This record gives sequence, C-alpha cells and structure tokens, in this order.
Amino acid sequence: MVLSSLARRARAISQASLASLPSPEAWSASLAARRQQWLEMLGLFPLPERTPLNAEVTGVLERGDYVVEKLHFQCLPGAYVVGNLYRPAHVQGRLPAVLYLCGHTKGKVNPTYQANPRWFGQHGYVALVLDPIQLGESQGMHHGTYHCGRWDWYSRGYAPAGTEVWNAMRALDYLASRPDVDPERMGVTGLSGGGAMSWFLGAADERVRVVVPVCQTGSIEHLVSDRAVDGHCDCAFWINTYGWCTPDLGALIAPRALLVASGTEDVLWRPYAFRDVLHRIRHLYQALGVPEKVELVEDLSPHGYTPKLRKAIFEWFNRYLKGDTAPVEDDVTDFVEPEENLLVFGGRIPADDRMRVIDTLLGGARARKAEPRSQTVAGGDSGSSRAPAAASPSTDPGVSPLVRLREVSFRQIPDRVEPVVRDVRADGSLGTHALRTYVFDTADGLTLQARAAVPTDGREGSAMVVFALDAAARSPFMAGHSCRPPLPADMAWGAVEVRGTGGTSLGEGLLWTVRRSYPLIGCTLPERQTYDLLCGLAALRREAQAHSIALYGKGWTAVLALYAALLDPEVSEVILEAPPETHEDPKAPEFLNILSVGDLPENLALMHPRPVTFVGAMPPAYERVRQVYIDRETPTRFRVLESMAEWRPAEEGPR
Repeated sequence: MVLSSLARRARAISQASLASLPSPEAWSASLAARRQQWLEMLGLFPLPERTPLNAEVTGVLERGDYVVEKLHFQCLPGAYVVGNLYRPAHVQGRLPAVLYLCGHTKGKVNPTYQANPRWFGQHGYVALVLDPIQLGESQGMHHGTYHCGRWDWYSRGYAPAGTEVWNAMRALDYLASRPDVDPERMGVTGLSGGGAMSWFLGAADERVRVVVPVCQTGSIEHLVSDRAVDGHCDCAFWINTYGWCTPDLGALIAPRALLVASGTEDVLWRPYAFRDVLHRIRHLYQALGVPEKVELVEDLSPHGYTPKLRKAIFEWFNRYLKGDTAPVEDDVTDFVEPEENLLVFGGRIPADDRMRVIDTLLGGARARKAEPRSQTVAGGDSGSSRAPAAASPSTDPGVSPLVRLREVSFRQIPDRVEPVVRDVRADGSLGTHALRTYVFDTADGLTLQARAAVPTDGREGSAMVVFALDAAARSPFMAGHSCRPPLPADMAWGAVEVRGTGGTSLGEGLLWTVRRSYPLIGCTLPERQTYDLLCGLAALRREAQAHSIALYGKGWTAVLALYAALLDPEVSEVILEAPPETHEDPKAPEFLNILSVGDLPENLALMHPRPVTFVGAMPPAYERVRQVYIDRETPTRFRVLESMAEWRPAEEGPR
C-alpha cells in the first residue's frame, strides 16, 4: 500500500514535467529562479566560495600524438579533486574542452574511462577525466543511505550529487584558466554515474555548451515504480524539494546542445522512461526554435558504450564545439595504460584530505547551530502566511522559523489537515474506558486507523493523550501495548497507525526502498508519518469528546509528536520520552533540509508558550529549551516527570 502511494505520486511528478510548454519569453524569465531551485536541491545554494584551486600537475606522460597530465586541485581548502588531463602533443591556440565524468568503477584508470578522454585528446580537444568521490584516488562517500545508514544526509540537505557537481564546476574553473582551453567551448559527458553528473552539471552551469549523458537517463516514475532506486547509490539523485523530473533539467540545459545516449537493454534505465523524457524535452527545443540541438541515440545494448553510441557522441561534440559536421570514422583504441602510470598521488593519498568529510564541509542545507528561539505568537503559528508551494523558501530573517519549517521540510502538509473518515466502529469496553476505531483516508491514498479509549464515568469530555504507533509494536490491537504510556485511569488516549506500522508495516528491505524513495517525491517517510499523525489527530478530535489533546512520543515517535504539535496549534501540550538530541544523528528521523532551520532543541523551543513535558531523564541538549521557558517567565510550562503515571494536563499540574 505504501509503495503504491509512492508510485502514484512519482507518476504524477513525471507526467507533470514539461506537460505544458512555457512560451519562450516565460521560459527565459523563469530561468534564473529555476536554476536557483536546482542548486538548492543539490545543496549548492548559495554556492560555496570559489577559493584558490591550488592546482598541481604531479607528472606527465608523453604518448606520441597525445599527452597525459596527472593533476589535482582543491574544490574547497584541503579537499582534493583528482584527475588526468588528455591533450594533443602539439597545441596551437585555444582548444575546445571536454569534462569527462566517471561512473562507479575504478575511476579514471578504468579502461573505458581512459579510452574516451584519450580519443578527445587525440582529436584536438583538452579532456579532463575526474575520479568520483569514494573511487580511485578520491575520498569521501557516495553510499550514505545505500549501505551506510546515513539518513542524516537528508536532514542536512546533503546529496553527494552536489559534491560531484561542485567538483565539476571547479574543474571548469580550472579548464577555463588554462591557456590551451577556449572557455567558450566546453562540454561534459560521462557514462552511468558520470551520465547523471552530466545532466546535473549541464543544468547547474551555463558554461557547459554541450551535454551528453550516457546510459543514465530516466524518470522519477521509473525509479520509484520499478524500484530502480534500489540499483543506484545516492549520487544518482537530488533532494527533490520542488517535485522535478528529468525534463525539468532539460529545460535548464536548453537551448544548448543535448545528446542523450542510451542502451535499450539497460536494466537500470528503461526505454519507456528515457524516450518519454526526450519526447518532452524535444517539444521545448522546438518551441525555442532549435529542434536540431537535442537528440536521442540508442542501441540494442546493455548498460555501457557501443561503437554506434560513441560515434554519435564524438560527432555531436565535433559539430557543436568545432563546427565540424564530417562523419567520425575512427573509434577508441584498445590501448590500456597501466593503472600505476595514471595515479596522481602515486598510491599515497594525502592523510589530511578533507574530502573525507565533504558531507559536513558542503552540507547542502548549510546546517547551522542556533540558540533555541520561540514563537512570538502565543500558541504557535498555523503557517497560513507561508509561501506558495512553488516558491523557494524565504531567507528573510523576519520570517518566523515555523513558517520556514513549513516551507523547507513540511511543504506537502497543508495548513489544515482534513482526512476522510470512512468508518467508525465501537469496539466494546476495557475496564473504565469505551473503545473506538476510526478508519480514515489520507490525501495521498492510504487507508489508516486510529484507536481511542475514552473514560465512561459520565463526565463530558476529558484530557486525551494521542501517540503514534511505533514500527516495532508487536500488534496494533488495543493500540499496541508497547506504545501506550502508563496514564492515570481517568485519562483518554488515542493511538494512530502511521504508515509503516500496523496494517501498513514494512519489511526491512521494503523499508529501505521506501525511505530512499520518498525524497524523490519531495518528502521523507518521517514527514509522511507526521502527516499521518496529524490526520489521525484530526479524526480523533472530530469524533471523540476530549476537551484537550496532548501529543506523546517515545524515541522515534517523540520526533513525530514534536513536529505534529508544532504544525497543529490546537495541540495543548507535547510530551517527550527519550527523544534523540539532534538531526545530525543518523538514527534520528530524517526531514528534508531541516537543519537549515534548526535542530531538535531549537525547533522544540517553537512550542513556547505551550507546555512541554519530558518523561524520565531529559537529554542534556534540551536544557537550552528549559532556559527559554525560564527567560520568558513561564517556567511551570516546562516539566520533567519520572513517569507518565504522574501526568496531568499542564494547567492542572502533576498529582
């Protein structure tokens, strides 16, 4: 059910991409704003400072008609980018340049990744091939969520694709600085992961005049519906805050020359997807009056090059970087340079290379530490003043942090959550409580349940504590015994089966797929669980007779309770037990770009002046939140209790 909901949303994103063509004037007018959004989704807005490259050539190989320079430069101080540069042995004037980006193999020493830039170097180009991070002599990591559990990358707003694009942009800076390169004639190409980076760089940097991605073109629909996301590491994706698909990247590349090369038997990128992507982009190029500058070449082949694909690629570069339309007759050579000859550092990678921690240096969200701050509006902010969904998040310091949270991390949650309650069941009684089940539909097509237990002592209304079911709950029957806190006997309680729990539980493999897929549609699994909790809360509020509702959570669900309480100003209190202290913890629930607004303590402080209660030991990081309540002369609204058995609504105080 959860995967089906994801697939429907992914299909909607892909079907909407360039479905309605803008006029050339509208396309041009929106170009800067769209490029900013693209850089944001790569984690590159604002762009880092262009610090000195400190480029160094560590060796030169003379090979007759071409030369190989072994070089490195620094994309940021102390962070090394490593590559080989192929050029003609005899250079006259400034030459066109090709940046060649590698996929997931040994990097620049791989025979394929030698052969292609070597062809360019033998045919009048300067060609620079880079090692991707984590491969060859380059450090860093691509596989954050793929097999390292780095879910905090989403909260940081970090995508390794952003690092690769930044490295490539600095490579363009380096090429443009060389006396043998014409900076007005630079192009990019690459296979597999390098194909993705060709798309990404072409959309990010207008200095690239020719873009040729190879065997790395598809759609959001394909990645999610076919679970193709499982076959790719993190660098193949951007954080899809604005709900883009590949044609939207093509709209940033247009009207520059774009050739897409694909294999019809590629198990990772299927023809139905890459053909549809090119079909949509062609219409835009037609509207811009340059239909000849976009093309698809395909071969009956698996993932990789064929002579047909290479010939088309070489002819494309010749046409648009040299003005040469003659057919290309010669293919790459079979010569393989021994790996050790191409090593830039000679097997001695710098121990102090800061590329090891590039995810913290280039954290896309520009995660910032801040002092906890509270809302200036009593009871919180409903978010009704937030920007339209299509707008970029506001950077105005006068905008409330809660509005920023809605813009940045909770864009898909409406100001007013209105689930469709399709069934209400009386489930008998348990001691002093009458039991009810509420079945409701979410706006994204899931059917979930909330269960409530309300005292039957005849009083009209009571305080209710609502909590989300945890994925580890053995059974949702009677609201999942392991999740329900030990409340006083006269309290009502409600339990919400958020997605991934109860009837929508996910196995370990599918959970991994789902957590990696949600950012492709512009949210995360915990964000959707927060939305589900809000839906259940709305259903319970509508049907149950409760005079106040507090939200409770423990561990993972404490974070859901925190954000649901912030987004619903009618929640009277939030109660937290053993919450994580920071979104920088990979085990904490992830929310897109949330650290650009604040970490967990800063965001909890936005509850002020509504009450906050901790159960058990309060994690030290939250002492700062207590201080906010003290400074604002509301210390009694911040409590620490030994057990939920002591809990009473804040205005009543503990027993």
